[in-house]
Amino acid sequence: MKTPHEISEWVTFSKELEMSFRIPMSPPLILERMNNVLIGFSRALNEEGCRLIGHVKVLIKSGAEEHLFISVTSFDQLPSSKGRMEKEISNMLLTVNAVVYGLSEDRLAFLFIQMLEEGFKCYINQLSC
Repeated sequence: MKTPHEISEWVTFSKELEMSFRIPMSPPLILERMNNVLIGFSRALNEEGCRLIGHVKVLIKSGAEEHLFISVTSFDQLPSSKGRMEKEISNMLLTVNAVVYGLSEDRLAFLFIQMLEEGFKCYINQLSC
């Protein structure tokens, strides 16, 4: 069995997640929290022995028209974002796509969910994977 440090192939994590909040969250707060999630995720990947981030992309949707797109492509990059949300949000759909080099698929998925739960821990009512 290979350890994460011995894995030498690109690994992907792609998932849709639904989140609901105890109280509606403002778009700037959601962006701040998700930026922190991606910064923590990048740091955790590096600490776990991941050799390279191809990309980590998160699409946040709330309603038919409103969305945010947030991404990182290296360990030391701050997340970049585009899109627009104006209304407070009680529920959102996240589409996550991550491609990394040198970590197992299971560990990649675990780390993302862990960082997401930590990043929104005071706000989450329910997270459905």
